[in-house]
Amino acid sequence: MGRTSQFDKLRRSRKRKRFFRRTAAAIAGAALMLACFMTFAVVYQLDLRSALENSLASLKGGGGFPVSLTEVSVQALLPMGGDVAVVTGAGTYIYNGNGALLNSCLSSYRTPQTKTAGGKLLTYDLGGNGLRVDNKAKNLYTTTATGTLLAADIAPTGAIATVQSAPGVYAQVSAYNPRFELMYTWMVQDSYITGVSLSNRGGMMACAGLTMEGQHLVSLLRIHHFDQDEEVARVSLSDQLIVSMVWNDEDEIQVVTNRNLYLFSSEGEQLAMSPLPGELLTYENVPGGIYVAYGDYRDPAGVTVLSYTDDLEQAGSASLDRRLISITSDGNHVLILTEGQLYLGDPALRELKLRSHSDLYMVCPVGSSIYGVSPDGLIHTLL
Repeated sequence: MGRTSQFDKLRRSRKRKRFFRRTAAAIAGAALMLACFMTFAVVYQLDLRSALENSLASLKGGGGFPVSLTEVSVQALLPMGGDVAVVTGAGTYIYNGNGALLNSCLSSYRTPQTKTAGGKLLTYDLGGNGLRVDNKAKNLYTTTATGTLLAADIAPTGAIATVQSAPGVYAQVSAYNPRFELMYTWMVQDSYITGVSLSNRGGMMACAGLTMEGQHLVSLLRIHHFDQDEEVARVSLSDQLIVSMVWNDEDEIQVVTNRNLYLFSSEGEQLAMSPLPGELLTYENVPGGIYVAYGDYRDPAGVTVLSYTDDLEQAGSASLDRRLISITSDGNHVLILTEGQLYLGDPALRELKLRSHSDLYMVCPVGSSIYGVSPDGLIHTLL
């Protein structure tokens, strides 16, 4: 009996060890499967393959600057990660800091509109039906809308939203994930839609609407969350026109109208408001700050540029006595281009320095660099 009992104890001990080994193996397997799933989900949602293609393309060697642009008419310079997108009427050309052409995103769109975010380039035909998304290496997506495209946007994650005409409604707003799969559709029954802006993570959107209430033109800020079926907020702004909407890092919406600056929460609550001191000449609306310009350089007071913080408090100002061409900012620096002069400032405009006397007619801050267009072509300098 003693031996049998000893064998039973040994057998039970072995069973326990096998049980613990199998349990540990099962837990490890489940953890591995979860890790694989999470990795796949991250790659799927954030499109890390495109990010890798962008990184490799940026390393391409080139012939330096200036880069000749004699055969194209440049309409805009846009940041493309650490590189630059040169927007022309025939398409967009992407160059890196070595002066190498990385990608030519050409189209036959009549009225091309271009936006960049997260290392991707969105181009759509305003009033037409063509739309495409490119990165620095290749075309990622091309489609033809069933209706007339009225607006579109791209988020840093690569999610996109489109506004198009549709039978029986004012507009159809559609949102797609970074893999260009439809994830949300809104049939707009009660207002025109003039613009759309996606949140940084691509899970919410703000739309600018227009309607009439009595004799008054009313702009509407319309907010949707893609995990909810119903519209989250519908904010009326009477007798003014929304000209810009930008989501900041706190998932708040910075709105510029022809009369006021606003800050709204993602639920539509007004967090701050600041009236414009004069007729809006131009503006720059970037996450965390807004810059507005008003006045006339031919008047004694000249042109005034004001900077506002993320809660719409006035932070600084600058006075200009030359024709203002543009205000551009990447959130860390501000470039003010006037006729014959380029100024570099901090985000609050507390310090503004003359960067150069030049014949630049377009500039774009990208990281620690400045890209610009001059009669010699595309130029590149350090800040």
